Amino acid sequence: MPKVIKDYQTYLKKHTNPKRAIKEKAYLYSDLKHYGVSTGEKRKFKKKYDKQIKELPKKEALKWAKKLWGMPYFEERSFGLRILNLHKENLDLSDMPVIEKFMRESKGWAFLDSLIIPLMHPLIKKDKKAYTYLKKWIKGDDFWIRRSALLAQLLFFREGKGGDKKLFFKFAVSQFDESWIDKLYKDKLINKRAKFFIRKAIGWTLREMSLNDPQTVYNFLRENKSEMSGLSFREGSRRLPVKLQENLKAL
Repeated sequence: MPKVIKDYQTYLKKHTNPKRAIKEKAYLYSDLKHYGVSTGEKRKFKKKYDKQIKELPKKEALKWAKKLWGMPYFEERSFGLRILNLHKENLDLSDMPVIEKFMRESKGWAFLDSLIIPLMHPLIKKDKKAYTYLKKWIKGDDFWIRRSALLAQLLFFREGKGGDKKLFFKFAVSQFDESWIDKLYKDKLINKRAKFFIRKAIGWTLREMSLNDPQTVYNFLRENKSEMSGLSFREGSRRLPVKLQENLKAL
């Protein structure tokens, strides 16, 4: 792995794109350094080593994931997340301190979406005690942490198998009152961003759920239309059958 990481850093320097780096940093709300290497170029390099990384003992894999996560560039940290994802089936609750550390330090949708959504799915499958973390996160003092709690079950709902819908609905309803955001974020831009990403997470999860259980989502939207944001409502209803969408419009 030391040679792989060194080769990766050499590769990044060779393919660096300063103009892309500036745009990417702004788009991702990132406070990290960026090489500006395209996703395709990064994937091309990483895929060569996937088999080798999968064969690492879990302890070694976590060691190198943490090593990369501690580096200053976005692309280096993304490689650390890839290592975790390649070992996601081997992870269990004993590894939650690592996952939670990464989650709390992600500070952006790009890392969180490739961390919480794919990693929490097998963890919850293995041990329902993982829900304890979600219940803690939904009361977190950072909107990215609360967003993680809302998105952690998304793959269950997309598949139509497993997950705790009642818990998600409880989480969603708890976020309709956004006064906690107003108290925490006085900066107007950050305040607006926080509300957007919380609202979007609720709507996105409802949308995925609606593919396999449209009636349950319809019932939730009908009961909570007056309390939830327009964004959450629109996103959540977007893939409902036409008849159910028409019924919601008539409310």
